[in-house]
Amino acid sequence: MENGDKGFSESGLRRLRDVLARYVDGGRIPGLVALVSRGDRTHVEAMGTMRHDGGAAMRRDTIFRMASTSKPVSIAAAMVLLDEC
Repeated sequence: MENGDKGFSESGLRRLRDVLARYVDGGRIPGLVALVSRGDRTHVEAMGTMRHDGGAAMRRDTIFRMASTSKPVSIAAAMVLLDEC
């Protein structure tokens, strides 16, 4: 769907993959799972591994440990509110 307002273009998904791959291929992070949603469409991209020294490959259903996430979530919410004012 190249020009629809409820989907993703192939060129946009390619750009997304390229940007994400730079972080993984450059060694900044071992792997990632990214989820992007627009309208009723959702795209999931998984790449890399779970650890810097290899390990299992990232999958769509990889479970991540989460710790101390309230601060970034609160700041993101505050930024959205600030942007809307």
